[in-house]
Amino acid sequence: MPDDYKIIDKQVGLVAATALTIGNAIAITMFLLPAHLLAEGAGPSVALAAAATAVPTVFSILLMLQLGGAMPAAGGMYVYVSRLVGPFWGFIVPWITVPAVWLGLIYVAYGFAEYVRFFLPISVELPVLPAFTVPMLSIDVLILALLVPFLILNLLGIRLVANVQLGLVAVIIAGMLAFILPGAVTVDATNYTPMFPEGYGPFVVSVVSLFIGMYGFGLALNIGEEIENPVKNIPRVIAISTVIGVTLMVATVVVAVGALEWTEWAGSEAGIAVVATEFLPPWGAAFVAIVAVLGALTTINTIYVSFSRLVMRTARDWILPPSLAHVSDRFDSPNRAVLLIGVPTVLLVPVAPDPVVMSIVLSLALLLAIIFLAVAAYRLPRVFPQRYEYSFYKLSPRVLLVAVVGGVTVPALFWILLSIEMPRVAGALLGWIALAYPVYRLRIRWYRKRDVELKERMKSLHAHEKEKAAGDE
Repeated sequence: MPDDYKIIDKQVGLVAATALTIGNAIAITMFLLPAHLLAEGAGPSVALAAAATAVPTVFSILLMLQLGGAMPAAGGMYVYVSRLVGPFWGFIVPWITVPAVWLGLIYVAYGFAEYVRFFLPISVELPVLPAFTVPMLSIDVLILALLVPFLILNLLGIRLVANVQLGLVAVIIAGMLAFILPGAVTVDATNYTPMFPEGYGPFVVSVVSLFIGMYGFGLALNIGEEIENPVKNIPRVIAISTVIGVTLMVATVVVAVGALEWTEWAGSEAGIAVVATEFLPPWGAAFVAIVAVLGALTTINTIYVSFSRLVMRTARDWILPPSLAHVSDRFDSPNRAVLLIGVPTVLLVPVAPDPVVMSIVLSLALLLAIIFLAVAAYRLPRVFPQRYEYSFYKLSPRVLLVAVVGGVTVPALFWILLSIEMPRVAGALLGWIALAYPVYRLRIRWYRKRDVELKERMKSLHAHEKEKAAGDE
């Protein structure tokens, strides 16, 4: 079993990597979820929930800055956990993340389909209308119309992906400002009361659900191998994209709740666009809806990018089949890993659960990832002292400890509270995690019979990763 995998040669610069990250974070989540959460009883607390997501975001960003500046690597989330927390916990990362991402892709595509309703008449049935009329499309058809083209795009390499992303992100930022600035003038403080119409439970669900977008800033950790001068640029990408993205996303939800009484748009499709009709001309509201659709495009685009690299990197350690580490000579793309992310997603579309359930599964998985990253950051100075000492972005021991404590306690608290509110979803995810251990032991035993110590492969950096971490270009 030779280590003859190919390293991705094509790289993107600071601007392109930042656009990829912003587009990943500014998902359709902030355009779609608020209306659904209002209908679930959260009421005006949705605005507070959006702001509250900044708390775990601050901790996770500090951890990402420290780890990304010390150990740039493809599939960084997996590399940090396997090398700094332990082999089994590294195995857990793809075990949890990949199925959660399948649902996450469908969730984002579902939001895309809902916002297309703003422009087209759509039915849940297949087209049955006479010729020469506007065809009525099913939700599933629209979801597939988004998933499949971006699956193909990601097979063509990261530079093409980044070029497409730059243009889309520029329009998204302009559209969000077009909603936020005039909308802020129309905000009525009475629309924020009563803050918790059905208690605190729906508020907790809202915080965790809305947190999906906030975790998107970690994209740079998974594509570290493909960023120019990664030691310096990974922390820069994370910092710049976080400031821009968090500000725009939180402001959008806060303004939406304040601009229109919540019962008037609770449960509505294209909720933010519906609010926009209150203070923008029809073309302005349509522009906001277009921005939401573009948010789905950019997020789908970068989910393929980010998590295909995680799959590729785990396959290099043989946690997943080594063939998934293959990189196309023609397009410099991990095409088999991209297919593993995309094809099962397409097949699951007809049987996908409720959008809120999908968002909760993804959020719980990402909260666990933050806990893992916190433990990894805590162990970094001990396991790789030189990487910590000479990191481009070095947290002082005290700040690092605060970030670690916050990175463990806040996500753990959210997990507990959400488990109380949605015990079946949390229980199913815990059961899936428990199943990972016997599978992990069987894989260790299978390789041991072939004179391969899988654990040892998961404990040290590969040669090219050591060079990147040392700042060699």
